[in-house]
Parts: sequence; structure tokens; C-alpha cells
Amino acid sequence: MPTLHETLPADPPDLGARLISHQTGDRRFGAPIHAWYPVDRASRARTPARTRLHGEWIDLPARVLGDDVQITECGQWRLVNRLGLIWACPAGSITPPDLPSPSNAPLMLIGYSEAPARADYDQAVLGLLDPAHVPMIHDAWWWRSQPRRTKTKNYAPSPYGFTAIAADAFASTPAYDLVSNDRKVSIEFRLPSIRLERVTARNFELVNLTTVTPLAENEVVIRNLILCSIGALRFAKPMLSAWGRTFLRQDVAILERLEGRSPHLPLVFAGDPDRPSAFYFASKAALARAQRDGAPYRNPVEAETLQWVT
Repeated sequence: MPTLHETLPADPPDLGARLISHQTGDRRFGAPIHAWYPVDRASRARTPARTRLHGEWIDLPARVLGDDVQITECGQWRLVNRLGLIWACPAGSITPPDLPSPSNAPLMLIGYSEAPARADYDQAVLGLLDPAHVPMIHDAWWWRSQPRRTKTKNYAPSPYGFTAIAADAFASTPAYDLVSNDRKVSIEFRLPSIRLERVTARNFELVNLTTVTPLAENEVVIRNLILCSIGALRFAKPMLSAWGRTFLRQDVAILERLEGRSPHLPLVFAGDPDRPSAFYFASKAALARAQRDGAPYRNPVEAETLQWVT
């Protein structure tokens, strides 16, 4: 695996000086420029909207806010509607990571929440990966009712990141118990900042998507979107969205307590619980090299079984 402490090269010159100016210092840190980020929720109202990415304003035309998943050129940006969100990437970007594909089954939106935060981008992304994040930050009787225990997960490389599949029954929350005993749960992380959890069982599929979007330096927005194959669950949308906002507010509270601490301290990883964080920085370094050289992305993550107590 490539060293995680190397200094990454500057982004290719076709990014534009304005975007480059938003990232300075050690190139291990900060949001990749050549990548897709969600910038707004897709709306059936088809009304124009305005949003930000990398400190730049984006005017979203009404035509990209519908159900069309084709990429649309909009000035300096490429836009696409995918998984119920509008994603943006600078026009002319060099091989940006692919977005997750929609499910083959029709999925219904049953929950949506978002929360802005004054926070370092990488700190926010690491919250999607750290095994200690959920038990230490998110506290709800319906989400975690059992005491902490040893968990084992099998990690494997996947497109532009890695996927974890439990080697034990780690999906032990009361909410998951409502699905079925033969459920399968996988958690994929995909660059730049996409956490995609899939819960599948017979005649059932649920997608839980969490993302981090860099609005500007030290300013992000965290989004959570839940899709399900059971249309009747759309009536639970107000409740699930409220629960989602509660979770995101807990995330924001922790991130803002960390705000002001230097993100450029040496990286120190300790054992299995920190391996996903190491995977993240190594994957980001590999993406920067591929885009610099105009070469295919070479995933640095190797299959590995990790274990910890949460």
C-alpha cells in the first residue's frame, strides 16, 4: 500500500485558479476537486436553484431537477441527477470517480435530512468511517439497544474505495430486526465522500446514503438520504427525516468542537479500528496520482479482515 505520508502533487492546471486557491498546504488533506458531490436534492417542482461547491456558486437550471439521469453541461460545471440528489463536478474534470448506480428495483424516498457545519472536510469524512463514531456519538434506544461487543468485518476493494461486509451479525439494531433474519448488509465507501449502506432481504432493499459536500474552506454540509423498495414506508418519511436530523445534529456538534484544531498534524493510525481511515487517505492519494498522470485509478486497498469492540 502506498505510504500515507507522502506529499501529493498539485492538481492538473485545467482546474482553474479559483478552485485551486481553495486548497493549500499538505495535499493529503481537503476535498478532491475532480469528483462528484451532491449539491442539492432533486425536486419535482423543477424550479431553478442556487448552491455552492468549493467556494463557487452554481446556478442549477430547472431541467436537471427532474428524473433525468443524463449528465448536463452547465457553464463551468457538469450536473447529473442520481439517487434523488443533484451532483456537480467541474467541467473538463479528469476521470472523476464514478457515482453509485441506481438500484435495479424501483426505490422510494422515505427519509431525507441535511445539516451544514463549520468543520474540516476530512474530519467530516472520517466520521463516515470511524467504527467508534456511532457508539460514541449516536445514542438512540431504537438504534443501539445491545451492549458493546466484538465485531468482525471483511473489507475488500470496490470502485474508488472499499466495501465492508460483516463476518458476524453486526446489523443488530432494533430497526434492522424489523427486516428479516436473512438480511444482508454491506457498507461501501466511495471517493470522494460517499457512504452507501445497502440492506437486502427477500423482496426488500433499503439504501442509506450519507455524503459530505465541501461548500467552501472549513464549511461542509452533511446529507443523509434513505430509499426503500417498499412504497408504503413513504408514510414514515416525516419520522425518519426527523430522526436523521437528530443524528446529523449530533455529528455537527462533535465536528464544531473539533473546529480550529490543525488538520495538518501527522497521521497516526492505531490498529484495526483505524484501518478504514488509512484506506481513505491511501485511496485519495491514489486518485490524485491517477488524475495527475492521466492513468487509470489503481485501488491501493487490499482485502483484509478487521476486528474491534463497539
